[in-house]
Amino acid sequence: MSNARSEGAWLNRWQQQTAWPVIGLSVIYIAVYVVPIFWYPLRPGLATVFHVAEYTIWGLFVMDYAVQFALAADRRQFLLHEWLTLFFVVFPFFRPIRAVRGLLFIRQASTKKKSLVSSLPAILISMAVLLAIIASAAVLNAERFVPGATIKTPSDALWWSVTALTTSGGGGLAPVTNEGRIIATFLLIFGLGLLTSMTGYVASWVLHQFSVAREAQLSDDVAGVE
Repeated sequence: MSNARSEGAWLNRWQQQTAWPVIGLSVIYIAVYVVPIFWYPLRPGLATVFHVAEYTIWGLFVMDYAVQFALAADRRQFLLHEWLTLFFVVFPFFRPIRAVRGLLFIRQASTKKKSLVSSLPAILISMAVLLAIIASAAVLNAERFVPGATIKTPSDALWWSVTALTTSGGGGLAPVTNEGRIIATFLLIFGLGLLTSMTGYVASWVLHQFSVAREAQLSDDVAGVE
């Protein structure tokens, strides 16, 4: 039992110490994925640098997951809990999905529930921005040279991803390839989830403010009676 607790403590310590470095690497990975698509075509030498950086960071992700798996007290539970992260690690050729993995590491930035709740708006906004950028790059990469495509420039792709994420519709912009439509489907699902989370947070905040105001009023009434 003490050995299991010790292993669990080592895992928690590793996750806490590597949380922000891994988030930083995730943001860099998103950049090296997005930049070559938005600024296509890059010079051959520069494109190689981005390609090497992409796979180097992915290798660090693999190492991080392997270390966490080795430190887990219950490895079966760890696999069940981190199956989505494992999916993003194991399939290195799904570049858009790999880039989305960076969003998962945002939750490692805070290990205390109170801190996580207080930073929830910033987390949701950061996830929405990063998701819009990743999706726009992915759909532009799929649509750019396809006959009949309406998404052919970075500005088209960014506008489409923002309107899709907010479920307001992209006007005349819509993916025509199967890959682009799959990306659009995931973006709509994530968008609905983010909007629901933000709406729930705002509603909870409003109710909390009403509760605080009511408690303050009751205290004043009691003080007045005394």
